[in-house]
Amino acid sequence: MTLTITAELLAELFERGNRHGETAIVLGKDGWDCHVHHGRRLPEELTALTWEDASDSIGDEDELDDEAVRALLATADYSIPDEEGQRTLPGDGVEWAVITSAVDDDTSTAEGLPWQEARWFDLGTTRRVLDQDDEALREERRAFSLWVTQRGQWLLSTTSQYASEPDQWVQCTAQHAALLIYRAHGSLLADEAELPLVARAARAARDLTDMLAFEGPDAGPDPERQASACWKARDVATEYEHATRVIGTLVRETVQREIRDSRRNAAKTVYRAYDDNATTAASALGYSRRTLNELLQAPVV
Repeated sequence: MTLTITAELLAELFERGNRHGETAIVLGKDGWDCHVHHGRRLPEELTALTWEDASDSIGDEDELDDEAVRALLATADYSIPDEEGQRTLPGDGVEWAVITSAVDDDTSTAEGLPWQEARWFDLGTTRRVLDQDDEALREERRAFSLWVTQRGQWLLSTTSQYASEPDQWVQCTAQHAALLIYRAHGSLLADEAELPLVARAARAARDLTDMLAFEGPDAGPDPERQASACWKARDVATEYEHATRVIGTLVRETVQREIRDSRRNAAKTVYRAYDDNATTAASALGYSRRTLNELLQAPVV
């Protein structure tokens, strides 16, 4: 499989097109490939050329000649860029894969990207943060592992036992990744020494939540038994109510303020590193110049 559509791939498309089913050149996690989708709808956003496209280009001819190949390849630039959007190819020996979907922040589901927005990344320098939950795969027939690339892009490697759901690489925001790390069972975490700062901080938040977690006694539906169980647990419950109230206020009034101060100091360091150029610094931080200016000018509480 390749990161661009070649004459050889077009020839394969034309040769396989007479078989039953829809035939097309489709982008997947391993690059462009020729697929025959028997009785299934082609993934439109990842489909570049169909057999009908190739057939229409040659008219009444019996084969796809060089002129027709050149015409088809001239319809668009089918090369897949790297994470920075540069149309560079992986070096010799580089193991790569293609990001073909993104997590919708509103629904938390993976949505296919148009192939024009797909990117390739270096698998060899990408770090695993969460292992795949094999129990979820057995019970739900779907699972994922969480990774982060050398350039800081968070990715889900999804696996499905459903034939209609191909394995894929799905990009997500750092915010979504932090939530997954926060919710994950500790056994799924990679080596703590290898975890990025966002992951370590998310787990620290999880540790605090776990420390303060309290569930009321389960005494069944009988009111008298409920009252008796709660009476026995009243001292512990009082301690937890007091602790959660105090620490909740501490987090809201002090911890959040100090985190904001740290963010401002970090942003200011990046701003000064780029010679006080707000446009360049904001681009490096991944948000707008207006957001950066508001952050730098925010009063210190």
